Amino acid sequence: MRLSSTELLARLVAFDTTSHRSNLPLIEWVADYLSDLGVQSNLTHNEDGSKANLFATVGPSADGGVCLHGHTDVVPVEGQPWQTDPFRLTERDGRLFGRGTSDMKTWLACSLAAIPSYRARQLQTAIHLAFSYDEEIGCLGAPGMIAAFGKSLPLPRIALIGEPSLMAPIIAHKGLLALDTVITGRAAHSSLVHLGVSAVSAAAEMAAELHLIGKEWSPLPGPRGMKPSGPTVSVGKSWGGVARNVIPREAHLSWEIRFRAGDDPDLLLKDASARIEARLRASFEERFDDLSVETREVSRTPAFDSGADGPAERLARRLGAEGEAHGVPYGAEAGQYAAAGVATVICGPGSIEQAHQPDEFIAASQVAACDRFLAQLGEWASGVGHGLP
Repeated sequence: MRLSSTELLARLVAFDTTSHRSNLPLIEWVADYLSDLGVQSNLTHNEDGSKANLFATVGPSADGGVCLHGHTDVVPVEGQPWQTDPFRLTERDGRLFGRGTSDMKTWLACSLAAIPSYRARQLQTAIHLAFSYDEEIGCLGAPGMIAAFGKSLPLPRIALIGEPSLMAPIIAHKGLLALDTVITGRAAHSSLVHLGVSAVSAAAEMAAELHLIGKEWSPLPGPRGMKPSGPTVSVGKSWGGVARNVIPREAHLSWEIRFRAGDDPDLLLKDASARIEARLRASFEERFDDLSVETREVSRTPAFDSGADGPAERLARRLGAEGEAHGVPYGAEAGQYAAAGVATVICGPGSIEQAHQPDEFIAASQVAACDRFLAQLGEWASGVGHGLP
């Protein structure tokens, strides 16, 4: 079975791999597709077995080689005004519409479409496929697969992460500290405000202080092209209370800190926590001791900064990547690869401006550019791949 990148993209888009769902139907389909081409897959599952990463190798099975990495999950479509079916690929005016077309199933499709040509070559350097789960909710899946590198799985020399970059090299991204805070106060009838301590009011004060902290941090300098350049703080969700006439005992905030490669996220959190406490003390005065503020770390994704002209960037340029190397403010799995000692660059088709949007699309020209890039990888790996840049 040999399918084009667009045909494969249509198959992959049809799988609803929103992060709260299982990705196993897609992963099992990919494993069967690869098996039909004579390529065996290794799956690493999450704890309850509902999701899996896939790793496969074409060429020498020893450590080394180039890894084509991408995530299989997508963000939700609920509440977005789509004009097409998000889980059916629709082509119009040189654009391919569907959830995940930009972020990042086109990279997966192009990687799979290249496998028959890789199989037909005598690769001197291995080309690995690595497809992960749960990137969109904290890069949770890839670490289980990366932990097996050099043990049950080959350790790649270079990783190409196909996040949307318009096929330009990205050499830095921010890390992410995802946090949940529970604030507990004292419930009372709303007419007796002197007897209660409002957790919702405390949450509002905390959110306001985080906003001020973010305004101070975000202009700090960062890698070229990264905007905002400094650390950022954002409250994504806040809820609490039971009724209008009850002073709320409990409130919740779901928030995050995004940080540069040179930042210590624990120190950033310590600074933010101290400022929040000072604000709450000033606001609640003698009632402050009736408040409890408990913050829990949900997940942590490392920042990434390879510096200019590293081996992964040089390889990407040799394969056709163009444009100035730059940094981005979002997180990705590149930092996890770099932490494992793998030279890494982000370079993939599509624009991040289309990601997570209603009527997400990728230009057909970007699919073609990615196909050419990966074809060049096969030519390189079958000839001079043993001399990595």
